[in-house]
Amino acid sequence: MFACLYTPDEFAGPKLAELAGSFSPFVEMTAPGTVIFSIAGLGRLFGTPHQIAAEIARRGAERGIAASLAIASNPDTAAVAARNLSGVTVIPPGEEAARLEDIPLERLAMPLELLETFDRWGMKTLGDVAALPPIGLAERLGEEGVRLHELSLGRAHRPLRLAPPPTSYTEREELEDPVSQVEPLLFVLTRMLGEICGRLEAQSLATNRITLRLRLENRQEHTRILELPVPQRDTRTFLKLLELDLEAHPPPAAVTAAELTLDPAEPRTLQRGLFLPLAPEPAKLQLTLARITAMVGEGNAGTPELLNTHRPDAFHLKKPGTVHSFPDFAELKSGNECTVPGFVVRVFRPVLPASVRLRAETPHYVAAPGVRGEVSEAAGPWRTSGEWWTRTRWARDEWDVELERNGLYRIYFDLDVREWFVEGVYD
Repeated sequence: MFACLYTPDEFAGPKLAELAGSFSPFVEMTAPGTVIFSIAGLGRLFGTPHQIAAEIARRGAERGIAASLAIASNPDTAAVAARNLSGVTVIPPGEEAARLEDIPLERLAMPLELLETFDRWGMKTLGDVAALPPIGLAERLGEEGVRLHELSLGRAHRPLRLAPPPTSYTEREELEDPVSQVEPLLFVLTRMLGEICGRLEAQSLATNRITLRLRLENRQEHTRILELPVPQRDTRTFLKLLELDLEAHPPPAAVTAAELTLDPAEPRTLQRGLFLPLAPEPAKLQLTLARITAMVGEGNAGTPELLNTHRPDAFHLKKPGTVHSFPDFAELKSGNECTVPGFVVRVFRPVLPASVRLRAETPHYVAAPGVRGEVSEAAGPWRTSGEWWTRTRWARDEWDVELERNGLYRIYFDLDVREWFVEGVYD
């Protein structure tokens, strides 16, 4: 047996669910203002279905809930009766069709086209549909017509659609003794990561954000947040990322408690193209970047991004948020051609200070660390300047010079410091 509570107040759903949960753990939130729950086994506590309905109504009145209540042998019959019959309705098994026959079809949730079809046929109530032959309905209306015929007879049996229980993706561990080294702390984090990643896998989810909160012996809190470029749930990768981060940013005091939170996210689905080269896995890429950052320091590793300025070599490093791939072969065939430059400049960082001899105001000889020779061809100068109102102002004359037996270079004369520099070499 099943009971349904219905109220036109769409915001009363949590109250209805709380009332239904006090009688049964099997509760379905069918729609805003509609809750269906199982009352199987309640007869031993309260008696007959009428006595169960009276107890539900009594508890609802104590909570200030004004709702219609229906009890029937299946969920759909109980829902239709609660939505269309006011007050308390108890439908004994075998009497479903008689109690539902006067309910108008327009009060039911069905496609508009189906309702118009029944109207053309002169069908107005569930009793009219129950009188139709089921085989003819199936031939003309398909599965939806069969479902409605079963509903009109009170035979639409189905299981309850139970909401999944709320899942926490946070683990907290109180340490018996303060921990001042990373290795024993990682032992605790391994168990916590295994628990949370198991829940993520059970829900077919991943994470793109890891938050670690450490309570310290001096009553302060040390918080570290790791942003992942793509959602993943590899425990070993997470543990290594946390290890590298804690080594780069160790807590200032011994740890007395640890709390780990993984933000749930939909896993990344990627279908590789047939003609695309293989790229490293996102987890491996993130781990490699973390190792590089640990060696070169925070802020010195990432993806270069050009700044909105004409200043030469103006860029900053940002954490990678996406994994880029080469264009698909099909896109190239459709006309989206890739423009490949004829020359590429490999910039020296820092630029090389140079000594340049001029002849007729044109570079004739260049000498710099690793670069030396007479100029056989020279093009320029191209003067660029800007941002004179800031500390990053620049003004310089650029030249492209070819040295005898030594390659093609970009050099420039800095008009502020009045010195020459070699900026890069052309490949």
